[in-house]
Amino acid sequence: MLHILWMLIKWILILLGVFLGLLLFLLLLILFCPVRYEGRAAKEGVPFRETEAAIKVSWLFRGIAFSVRYKNGSGYQELKIFGVPVLSLLKKYRNKKNASQKRAEKNETRIQEPAEQEKPEQALENSAEETLDPAPFIEDEEKRFESTAEKQDSEKKQNKIAKIWETLKDIWERCKSIPNIFHRISLTIKGICDKIDWWKAFFQHPRTKAGIAYAREKVSRLLRHVFPGKISGHVDFGSEDPSVTGTVLALLGMTMPLHQNRIEFVPVFENRNLLEGNVTVKGRIYCIVPVVILLKLYFNQDIKYIIRRWKHKEV
Repeated sequence: MLHILWMLIKWILILLGVFLGLLLFLLLLILFCPVRYEGRAAKEGVPFRETEAAIKVSWLFRGIAFSVRYKNGSGYQELKIFGVPVLSLLKKYRNKKNASQKRAEKNETRIQEPAEQEKPEQALENSAEETLDPAPFIEDEEKRFESTAEKQDSEKKQNKIAKIWETLKDIWERCKSIPNIFHRISLTIKGICDKIDWWKAFFQHPRTKAGIAYAREKVSRLLRHVFPGKISGHVDFGSEDPSVTGTVLALLGMTMPLHQNRIEFVPVFENRNLLEGNVTVKGRIYCIVPVVILLKLYFNQDIKYIIRRWKHKEV
């Protein structure tokens, strides 16, 4: 008996160890297997509606891939799991299901048509029997209308006097509340000044400055990690107004630190609107990097101080 019990415990522990091992393996895949992305946009001598663009995101060494394409004014989406086109299979299944439903609806309408053709004839016979002479009803409605008109005239006169009296009372009440209004305005101004003083002291505190600097450093590191590692392209642009072309060129020059001159921008001063070229970007994201940065931000004492002061702010 003890031998059987020991064997059951042994198999339960083995299964539990296998399950925990699979969970650990999946966690390591999520953290250390990179998510790769790439994008491409191209426009070469065609209208904007015919611009080509594509975005692809893959994981698990391209085993799971999701792509979006835009071409000739229409978009396409595709999800592949180890080479199996999931979205295409779902679309085919839905089309088959809709076709079968339409066939069933057509069969039902064919059965119901003979019964519905008999109903209009019965409705015409019943309506002919129910017609009555409307003359007595019209005379009663005219008498009621005359009596109601007289009542409305008298009520309008009384309402005008009541409205004048109510407006005079409102003016008097407003005049009486003028000192209270000034008092509330002074309290509001004082409250705004107190809030400004609190925020000024909060942002000038050394721990607040240290926490903001630490968060800025970590966020910049995260952006550098997420930003594409490979960028290439060529863009020709121009405008009918040469000054607009020069302004756009100056603004694009400010983006030089981002792409490090790996995208070539060529201005065209030919008094015509022009935007052509192609751009390609590629990058990867390791999930362990944002997780570590978030943990460091959470356990930082200066960040905790800022959160605590924010939750319990008193002015």
